[in-house]
Amino acid sequence: MTLHFIDRLPVLGYADVDDRTLAFAWNWHEPVLRITAADGTLLGHVTHLDALPRLASAPTGHAWLHQHHPARTRAVLHNAITLWRRKETLFRDCDG
Repeated sequence: MTLHFIDRLPVLGYADVDDRTLAFAWNWHEPVLRITAADGTLLGHVTHLDALPRLASAPTGHAWLHQHHPARTRAVLHNAITLWRRKETLFRDCDG
């Protein structure tokens, strides 16, 4: 496995949510994942991953994240939590 970066942040993984590919990048040394669409649009952040995770949308992602689709919000949170829990394994198996 090779580590990828977005804006110098390591990408922990990708997920397809509602026909959109999302990248989840770790904000170093913080329990926060940055969510970016494949086209580079910043959608938001999932914060407080070490306690009660919360989704905070960016101005550029507010419409997509909050268009009365609770399933979309749950999918983003679920993927972020899953990746966060697996991060040590991901870095241990990474080639750089």
